[in-house]
Amino acid sequence: MFKKIALVISLVMLTLFLSVNGLIFMAGYGGGSCDVTGKDCSCFCCHMFGLRGYESCGDFGLLMGAVIGIAISFIILRKIK
Repeated sequence: MFKKIALVISLVMLTLFLSVNGLIFMAGYGGGSCDVTGKDCSCFCCHMFGLRGYESCGDFGLLMGAVIGIAISFIILRKIK
């Protein structure tokens, strides 16, 4: 029982880690490519969320990090069983 709980907690931590890293990486990308004076914000993140710069790209990175973390967690669970 303890092994299953430890496995679930570690997979949740993996998803959280990937989500936060996606948020930080993509917010840096959006802030560097869209929030600079004179640059046009034409990245896909800005059009997807309707925001500009780090706000939209950070949201996208958070969501993609969570989706990838959940997918990896399911793959790991399938391989263990």
